[in-house]
Amino acid sequence: MDIRFGDHPSFHRAALGMVGGSAALGLALHFIKPGPSPTGAMIAGLGGMALGAALGYGKPAFRIAAAGLACVPLLAMATSVTTLSITAAIMGVGLAAFGLRGMRGALAVMVGATATMLAMWGAHRIGAAKQTADMSLLFRDVMSATAMGLMGVFAVIPRHLKISLDPVTAALRRLPNSLDAEVRDLCTRSMTIWNGAKDKLADNDPGKNLVRDGVLKTLEVAAKSAEVSAQGATDAELTKRMADLDTRIAAATDSEVKAQYQSARAALEDQKRYREHITQGRERMIARMHNHVAALEKFQLAAGGLAAARAATAGATAVKQLEELSADVAASGEALAELELEAPATPTASETPASA
Repeated sequence: MDIRFGDHPSFHRAALGMVGGSAALGLALHFIKPGPSPTGAMIAGLGGMALGAALGYGKPAFRIAAAGLACVPLLAMATSVTTLSITAAIMGVGLAAFGLRGMRGALAVMVGATATMLAMWGAHRIGAAKQTADMSLLFRDVMSATAMGLMGVFAVIPRHLKISLDPVTAALRRLPNSLDAEVRDLCTRSMTIWNGAKDKLADNDPGKNLVRDGVLKTLEVAAKSAEVSAQGATDAELTKRMADLDTRIAAATDSEVKAQYQSARAALEDQKRYREHITQGRERMIARMHNHVAALEKFQLAAGGLAAARAATAGATAVKQLEELSADVAASGEALAELELEAPATPTASETPASA
């Protein structure tokens, strides 16, 4: 899962506007409608939240109108859960409107309404608490309204929070710890390519899907490479043991003893052949991985500069080159997928020297 928080400038403007606007309106409404009720602080908080949303995301007329409509239940009805719920629902729509659609928009409305509800509850608690009874009414009103603005900031978080299930990141986490340094370095370079591509390329860009599939293929082959490795005795150890068995075979006078030594030597020869096959397969795998990662890097650079190239006269040439690079990446991915990393089959009984 990939969680990101984007568009920081808009969020900062909205947060500053909500807190500052709520405090300023709380101060102003205290003199317009002084009294023990926290309704004035709530109205100031709603107005500040609307001003902050307008400052961060535009549409000031709509958002201020929504805040005004949300204030009607507070003025016309007694303070209750029902009153606060109606106000919160209206304000949730006012804060989430424009720029968000579908499930993301629905979630933003729900979060906005919940944040508004909690903000009004907080303002009510501050204004009616025994701990603040000895404070000046002016201070309580401003503090209650400012608290609403602070809590209202949570209402706009869905606009900035982006959560995606990244299959590439998930595949990277599944890689075994037994990867050797060179293969792991190639995987790291592949992830760097993917992180750059997903930030620069649009979600509907075919090039983004191509890079994602190419990086996934690299990680998949890397995981398989850890399953097949040359284990057991080293080549030097096998050579030494085979030389020792040759000496024993030459010195043996008993046919049964000689046959057993010969069988053991043949088994060591098979081990050596298996190790050579595995080593050769690993070298081919690393060579193809290098080629594939290099093709991905080349494609990423070309795709990232395509937008600038389209603005120039060489736009058509750049598109053609990108298509050719896409074919190269696809071809290298297919070659990587077809690579066999398995050891040769164990010899059959007819191929294994029989003992006497």
